[in-house]
Amino acid sequence: GYAIGRVNGLAVMGSSYLGSGVVLPIVAEVTPASSRTEGKLIATGKLGEIAKEAVKNISAIIKRHMNRDITRYDIHVQFLQTYEGVEGDSASISVAVSVISALQGIPVDQSVAMTGSLSVRGDVLPVGGVTSKIEAAIDAGMKSVIIPKSNLYDIYIDKDRLKKIKIIPVSNIGEVLQYALKKSARRDTIIRELKHYISTQSKERNPVSKESKGSKE
Repeated sequence: GYAIGRVNGLAVMGSSYLGSGVVLPIVAEVTPASSRTEGKLIATGKLGEIAKEAVKNISAIIKRHMNRDITRYDIHVQFLQTYEGVEGDSASISVAVSVISALQGIPVDQSVAMTGSLSVRGDVLPVGGVTSKIEAAIDAGMKSVIIPKSNLYDIYIDKDRLKKIKIIPVSNIGEVLQYALKKSARRDTIIRELKHYISTQSKERNPVSKESKGSKE
């Protein structure tokens, strides 16, 4: 099914490489700010700091390209099952998706799990413990799992077991939303805006070199 603001994140208990993976449900709610000056981010659970960092990264993108000033809202992020020793930055794309879903009222596909760190420019960065996380998603009966493209060769799972789940490698937040959010015109508009923003940022960071001037995009 689908649910607004609810995302199946993935985390690792203990060491990224030796720990066992867990599905980490994350729920976001967005309400008008209670303060006149600016909205608050209220994050519960031990991963509160991770949530704050993820929301900070996504808020610049939302403000600039969805014409929504995130400071006008209070954002509540709740980690439904927090465990001791959960390694957390890999939950940042999950937090971002849950906040965008709640802010825009677009449901998230509950058969999808995801892991990935997020840059302030919207790039999805590699994380540790990918094998353990995918195994946790398989055990939980997920149909597909979104992972950073740069982690694609870090998967060490038996081929027959891997057939039980669809692996979706992504490189930016627009691609994450494409696979995580329910199809709708609003979703497509958001993805288009984000992809434009990300490609603009990329061009600013990587000016065209002499060698590539002749090549077309």
